[in-house]
Amino acid sequence: MKYNKNNVFGYGWRKLILPSLIGLALSCGPVYAVEKVKQTVPTVKDLPELSAQHNHSLSCKRVSSFFTRSHYKEVILDKKFADKVIDSYLYENDRMHSLFTQSEIDDMYAHANDVLSAMTVCRLDYPFELYSSVIKRKFQRLRYYLSVLDKPVDLAGSDTLDSDRSKLPALKTQTELEHLWYKLVVNDIIKLMLNGKSEEKARELLRKRYTNQLRILTESKSEDAFSAFENAFAHAIDPHTSYLSPDDSAKFMDEMSLAMEGIGAVLTKEDDYVKIVSLIPGSPAEMSKKLKPNDYIIGIRQHDGKNNKMLDVIGMRLEDVVPMVKGKKGSKVTLEIQRDTGGKITTFTVDLVRSRIRLEDSAAKAEVKDVGGRKVGVLTVKSFYVNLYQDIDKELKKLNDENVEAVVLDLRFNGGGALNEAILSTGLFIDNDAFVQVRDGVGNVAVRGDITPGVSYNGPLVVLTNRLSASASEIMAAALQDLGRAVIVGDTTFGKGTVQQSRPLDRIFDYNSEPLGSIHYTIAKFYRINGGSTQIKGVQPDIMFPKMISYDIVGEENEPNALEWDVISSVKYDSKNMKGYITELSSLHDKRIKDNELFRDLTKAEQKMRAEYQSGTKISLNLEERKKEREKDDAELLEMVNRNLKASGKPSVSNVKDLPSGYEPFDSYLDESMRIALDLADLEKKNLATVKK
Repeated sequence: MKYNKNNVFGYGWRKLILPSLIGLALSCGPVYAVEKVKQTVPTVKDLPELSAQHNHSLSCKRVSSFFTRSHYKEVILDKKFADKVIDSYLYENDRMHSLFTQSEIDDMYAHANDVLSAMTVCRLDYPFELYSSVIKRKFQRLRYYLSVLDKPVDLAGSDTLDSDRSKLPALKTQTELEHLWYKLVVNDIIKLMLNGKSEEKARELLRKRYTNQLRILTESKSEDAFSAFENAFAHAIDPHTSYLSPDDSAKFMDEMSLAMEGIGAVLTKEDDYVKIVSLIPGSPAEMSKKLKPNDYIIGIRQHDGKNNKMLDVIGMRLEDVVPMVKGKKGSKVTLEIQRDTGGKITTFTVDLVRSRIRLEDSAAKAEVKDVGGRKVGVLTVKSFYVNLYQDIDKELKKLNDENVEAVVLDLRFNGGGALNEAILSTGLFIDNDAFVQVRDGVGNVAVRGDITPGVSYNGPLVVLTNRLSASASEIMAAALQDLGRAVIVGDTTFGKGTVQQSRPLDRIFDYNSEPLGSIHYTIAKFYRINGGSTQIKGVQPDIMFPKMISYDIVGEENEPNALEWDVISSVKYDSKNMKGYITELSSLHDKRIKDNELFRDLTKAEQKMRAEYQSGTKISLNLEERKKEREKDDAELLEMVNRNLKASGKPSVSNVKDLPSGYEPFDSYLDESMRIALDLADLEKKNLATVKK
C-alpha cells in the first residue's frame, strides 16, 4: 500500500470545527521592514548521532509479541504489513507532503524488508536511519525558511497555497519542495500580520521560531527514534493502539490518577504543533468555554516571576511543553491559541488558573429548564466515570420530584469511559437484560444488560449526541434507540466501537533493566443487540441537526487502519416501535426550524464547510485579499453573534471583542432538543388517551 492518503486524515480527531460564535475579530498591522535578529543558528553538524540503546531490543521484542499474540486483530508480519508501517511512519512525519520527494518516499518502501526485520528480529538499524533522515530533512527545511526571511517576499502576488496537502501527491523534485517551503513562509508572515503584527515584527518572531525549532532538533534522543518506529508499527494495526515510552507511561499514569493539578487538557504533538486532543470535564480548560479540541497551543506565558514573556512553543518537544502547561493549584498561565476553521486562521489568548482536577468535577448534573412555561429536565453526562450510575440515579430522582414532563440526556462531547458504567447507567432507563454485546479477539461474545430491577425514570426521553460522542456514549445511545426507549437527535456519533487495555512492558524479573514503557492496544469490539457494530458507523440520530463538525475529517472512518464495521448474530429483544412518533416529531421539527435564524446560520455554515472540503481550499498569499476575506468573515461572525445575543435576551455588540467575559452562545441544539422532548411527551399522552378509549 503506497503512501496515498487521499481519503484519510490524521491520527486522533483531524477535525474541521465550524467557526465559533464567540471567535475573535482581529485587526491587521502595518507592512514591510526587515530586521535581522542576531541569534546563534544551529548547523547540521549539531544534530546528534542516534542509535538503539540496550533496552530498546527487549522493548521491541515484547511489543511485537503483544501485538501479534494479544491484539483483537490478527497481525501478520509480512512485506505487505511492512508497507503499512512505512505508510503510517510517513503519515505521522510528512502528512502534508512537504518534507520528501516522491523518489525519496519510493526509496523508503524499497526498505520494506528492513522494516520487517525491525519488527520480527528487532534489528533496529534502519528505523534509526529513517528517523535521522527525517530530522535532517526538517533541519534543511528550517534553514531554507530562515533564508527566505533574509530577503523580500511577494505579499501582493497571485500565488496560492493548498490548505490540505494530504490529499495531493508528493512533489517530484527538490525545486518543487523549495517553492512550497517559500509559500509556507509567506503564509506564516501573512498570518502574523493579519493578527496585528507588522511585517518587521512577523519576520523577527518567525526567525526566533524557526531557530528554536532547529535547536529542538539538535536535542533529539534515541528514545524519540525508537518511539517513532514502534508507534508507526502500532498505528499500522489500528489507530487506538500505541507504544508509550517510559517517560510517557509515567505521565499517562499520572493523568489517569484520581487527581492532578493543571488546566485539564489532554495534549499531543502534531507535526511541529502541540494540539489539544480533549478537555477534561470540570477543568479550568473546559470551564473557560474558550478552548476546543484541536486548538493548537503556539505560545505560553508562565506568570511565575521569572518567565513572564510569551514563549513561542511551535516546534518544541511535547515533553517540554507539558510541564509549562501544568503547574501548581492557584497559579496562572496564559495560552496563545491558534484555531483553524476551514482554512481561516485566528489566534487569541486565554488566561487560566490551574486547579486540582478530580473525577468528581465531571459528575453528571441535571437541571430543570422552562420551555414556554413547561418543565423539561436536562441531564448532562460528560464522561463515564466510576460510580456515574449512582450520580445519574440521584439526579433523575431530583427531576422526578420536580415533575418534569420530559428529559433530554445530553451526551455531546462525551468521549466515553468505563463500559460497566455505560451498562449500569443505561439500566436506569430500561428494564432489559440484554442491550450490548462484546466480542473478544478469539470470537467469544458476551451479552451484557441491565442487572437491577426497575428504572429511575420512565418518561419521555430524548438523547442529544454529536460527532464527538464516542465509545461508551455510543453504547448507551444505541441501546436506548434499539429498544425504542428514546429518540436520538443531533449528529451521528464518532464510531469508536473498540475496547483497549494498557500493559506495562516491564516484568518482575527485570531486576537490572531500565524501564521499558508500556503499550495500549485493542482487545475487543462492541456490537448492538441487533448485531451491528458501533464501529465506523456510530449511532445515527432519528432526527438530524445541522452538522457541527465535518464528517470528512472527524470520525473513526477517517482514522488510518480503523477496524472495519461488521455484523454478528442479533439477540432476541422486544422494542417499542418509535417510527410513528419519529415521523411526527420530524415534521414538527422541520416546521419549527424553517424560520429559525440560528438554525439557518448553522445550516449555512455546514453547507460552506462541505463545499470547501469538496472543492479543496486554496489559501491566497496576497495580503490584501486575505484582509478582505478576514473582514468578510468578521462581519458574518458579528451578525451571527448578535443573533445569538438576541436569542439570549442580551444587547447586541458592535464588535465581537466587546462580548462580556464568559459569554456563551445560545445553545440552539439543546433548545430544539427540549422542544422535541415536549412534542414527544404530547404524542405519548395522546397515544395513551387513545389506548384508554
